[in-house]
Amino acid sequence: MTNIRAYIKKKEKKQEDSFGKKIFRHRLLIFYRAALVIAVIAAAAAVIIVQAKNRVFGEYQVISTVEHETLADSTTMALGENILIYSSDGASCINQKGEALWNQTFEMQSPMLSICQNVVAVGDYNGSTIYVMNTEKTLGEIDTKMPIRSFSVSANGIVAAVLDDTGDITWIYLFDASGNTLAYFKTTMKDSGYPICVTISDNGYLVGVSYLYMDNGTMRTSVAFYNFGPVGQNEIDNFVSSYDYADTIVPFLRFLSNGKAVAVADNRLVFFEGEQKPVSIADILLDAQMEGAYYGGGYVALVYNDVTGNALYKADIYNESGKLVDTVMLSMQFSDILFHKDKMIAYNEQECLVHTIGGTDNFNGTFDKQVLTLIPETAAYKYILVTPDSIDTIQLK
Repeated sequence: MTNIRAYIKKKEKKQEDSFGKKIFRHRLLIFYRAALVIAVIAAAAAVIIVQAKNRVFGEYQVISTVEHETLADSTTMALGENILIYSSDGASCINQKGEALWNQTFEMQSPMLSICQNVVAVGDYNGSTIYVMNTEKTLGEIDTKMPIRSFSVSANGIVAAVLDDTGDITWIYLFDASGNTLAYFKTTMKDSGYPICVTISDNGYLVGVSYLYMDNGTMRTSVAFYNFGPVGQNEIDNFVSSYDYADTIVPFLRFLSNGKAVAVADNRLVFFEGEQKPVSIADILLDAQMEGAYYGGGYVALVYNDVTGNALYKADIYNESGKLVDTVMLSMQFSDILFHKDKMIAYNEQECLVHTIGGTDNFNGTFDKQVLTLIPETAAYKYILVTPDSIDTIQLK
């Protein structure tokens, strides 16, 4: 009897093992089939993406037109997907239908602007008032009480401003959009140098300052970062890091995102990273005279005169990690270069180039009207054109 029971149990175990192997093989087959389907879908998607990036358009179609007259003495630019119009007499914002969203009057000699996402700050050099607005409404007015030298605004309306005082003293102040003082510290030529540029991160936590000073007859620049979040509260004047450069002027310092910043000098390009204490992650020496620097969407473009004779300009495009990802030849004069998603767009009043970074020229053509400002839409290859007498929505085709 014992032998029979043992035999039965052994047979049952073999059946269980055989059944388990069948289940395993069945599941493995399902896995392989699913993996194959995913691989096919991924390959098809990759082909579609590559084709879309390399798609070339020969013309555009006007989808809609709204009549709107822009005064000759005013300047237009993008504020989010809306249109900002300003002059020495005031600023206003309209949507793509030409409808007024807000209007702010003022009197300024030389209006200065800082834009971060959907927020704009406007102030006058040597003035003492900064107006803060977003795409929907005016947010507030800041009385600096001292002459303004430069300023930068964050996406939440915090303004970092360089203010002049008597003698060689300047101040760095942080204000909220309503004009309340959040923080401040003093700078002098002797201790830190003169602040020639200030920038603030999107969230308002980090402030970067470019200081110019003389050291034993040698001109030097110091790029310093301050943290006004919890981490910086334990540091003197919220100072968290700095980098010094000899024989260099750094007039261009910008945050590309909360934890990424770039400094452009006459002879070098430096990228910084860190949401608490920024550190230098790439330091690139430059040996050609630069015509301009443009940034947006995590990219930086340095523009040079083309020495080969094949084009007018050469634009070297770097990502936010400091890697050179593309070089674009420009055969036209341009009024602006902007970035939208994976596109670099250069244009003037009559011509436009749309280029996929790392890809090809998607569009290289002319406008039918005089274009003051071009604003990319969310939809691919769709743009808003602001002309002297209309707002046109176009689609490349």
